Amino acid sequence: GVTMYVLSISSVSEVLMDFTLDFYFRQFWKDPRLAFTKRPGVETLSVGSEFIKNIWVPDTFFVNEKQSYFHVATTSNEFIRVHHSGSITRSIRLTITASCPMNLQYFPMDRQLCHIEIESFGYTMRDIRYKWNEGP
Repeated sequence: GVTMYVLSISSVSEVLMDFTLDFYFRQFWKDPRLAFTKRPGVETLSVGSEFIKNIWVPDTFFVNEKQSYFHVATTSNEFIRVHHSGSITRSIRLTITASCPMNLQYFPMDRQLCHIEIESFGYTMRDIRYKWNEGP
């Protein structure tokens, strides 16, 4: 599953036909190879971004991205949480400028609908299926 928590929409450009979004992007999946025996008080393990190099993670990318920024001040703004069942949560903070084709026929009284499109870079829909998780 996937969730996004938008921190800010910093710009919308009618000239460049794009918008900039600062958000937390979270992905959820299951990897039974990472399951472990639950112990009292230890149901999940929170690990830093270095751990990501050692496990499989979805190769998600933003189809309509023009530019992106991965936040690293004062440390990499990313974590992975491993649940004893093998369920994984990955959270990263991103700022993305994405294209948004706009119909400006009624400008300035128009409304625009801009999307963030996500896909796997190397896997097919048979391998990975993206779906929005239920929000709070």
